Amino acid sequence: MKKAVLGGAAVATLLAALFAPEDEGSIVGPATATPRQVERVAVTPLAAVAAPQTDRALAIHPRRALEDEEAATLFAKQSWQPETPKKIMLDQQAAQAALPAARTDANAPPPLPFQFLGRFVDEGKAAYFLQAGDRNVVARPGDTLEERYRFDGVVQGALQFTYLPLNQKQTLAVGDLN
Repeated sequence: MKKAVLGGAAVATLLAALFAPEDEGSIVGPATATPRQVERVAVTPLAAVAAPQTDRALAIHPRRALEDEEAATLFAKQSWQPETPKKIMLDQQAAQAALPAARTDANAPPPLPFQFLGRFVDEGKAAYFLQAGDRNVVARPGDTLEERYRFDGVVQGALQFTYLPLNQKQTLAVGDLN
């Protein structure tokens, strides 16, 4: 097999050598310039640039200044994450910050320490990802979280918890769960 390939390569090389165009010389000569008319371009001093130039003179144009809006977005932070979860988390934080000031009842449960991060559905069973302080928690309906909360499930688009010491229901708004 190798002999056939080598023989075919040798035949191809011989045919290429026979049918190659003949060179006039073995050394390629230096490039020669053809005479042509060279146009003279007038170079004007910077002081004369403001006046409009005619003919084919070289003109220097001042740099266009960026608008404030363009300059502000030139190096702005870009993200692939949609804005909706960020908005929901900020709304939750604002609502939780306002709750302790409004809470005056001694028998009321403390505000929920959870923030909604997302959900995952596997074989028809949903798991919800929550953040409690600096820890991430996976909750399924019926789970006890932080030894004081029981996750009851989703009721009208909100996560429902039961504060076990007082046996009171609390909800965490999460927006659209689709």
